[in-house]
Parts: sequence; structure tokens; C-alpha cells
Amino acid sequence: MNLFIDTSNWNFVIILEKNNQIIDKKIILNTKKISDIAMDEISNLLNQNSLTIKNIENIYVTKGPGSYTGVRIGLTIAKTLKSIDKKYNIFLISSLKYQAMNEKVISIFDARGNKSYIGIYDQGISVIEETILSNEDIQNIVDQYSDFEIIKDYVNFDFVQAYLKVKDSFDEVKNVDDINPVYIKNFI
Repeated sequence: MNLFIDTSNWNFVIILEKNNQIIDKKIILNTKKISDIAMDEISNLLNQNSLTIKNIENIYVTKGPGSYTGVRIGLTIAKTLKSIDKKYNIFLISSLKYQAMNEKVISIFDARGNKSYIGIYDQGISVIEETILSNEDIQNIVDQYSDFEIIKDYVNFDFVQAYLKVKDSFDEVKNVDDINPVYIKNFI
């Protein structure tokens, strides 16, 4: 059984999946209370499906960039479980790459303060290094890549289909010390 967690950008998304079949999901949009609800919601989702955390083998998590606190929540859950029991396999993906869904996409998240996180992907391959830029500079990049679709802030986004599309693009992390958030704050 696989558990997907995305807490990186003001949404709380958990998906239970096995053999590319969605078992169940919980999606709470635009919440800043993720730290208050995360463990209860995961427990509830597992209970509703007659499962326990011991039934989970693989944990897929977005690692940011995004909300400073949000990014840490999903990763802390994965890191804690891996620390307690080495049987868990942990897989990470950038939230920008997750949003791009292995398509030809400019992936953007609001970073506040008239800045945005940006990643550009062509079929899952990064065209530019993920960074944070002023929204004015973002527009210049958008103009340069005019044949790319723009996806911003998970607007009209299908979290489940995105997960299924990028599941094979996650990177496995063997060492618990390598489960780290992506904070692109050195550019701010």
C-alpha cells in the first residue's frame, strides 16, 4: 500500500494507492491548519479503509518549495515513520515537478511578497533550475517559453491524476538524513 502526502502549498492532500489504483483520498484546499489536522486525517483515512500505518509500505511526499511550515509537515511524517521502522520506503518529488505532471509546463507557486517559485519542465525533464523570482521576472520567462502551458498554485488541479502521472518520477531516499525540505529562500 502506498501513501502520498502533499502539505507544501496551503493544501492538505493524502492519497492511498495500490498497484496504480486509488483506494481513497482526502483533499482539503486552502488550509493553514495542516499541522493541527495531518495525523488525525491520515489516521481517519486509514481507519475508513480498515488499514493501519503498518499496512503502508511506500510513502510518497512533496518536498517543496512552498509554505515553510507546510513543507516540513509531510516530510516530518515520512522521516518519523522511517526513523521508527526502516521498512518504509520514502520517495520525494519537488512540488513544482509534481504540479508539472510530466508535461510541457511552467510550474509556478506564489512565494508571497510579489515573488513566485518557478520550475520549467518538458516531459518531466527540468529545463531551468527551480528558483524564486519576482513576478515581473516570471513574466519575462513566461514570454520566452510561450509554447509551454502555465500551471499556477494548483488552480483547477487534479491531485490524484498528477500523482499517478508522476509516481515513477519520485526519487527514493534510503537514508533518513536525506529527507530534507526544499526551501528556495537563498534567492529571496
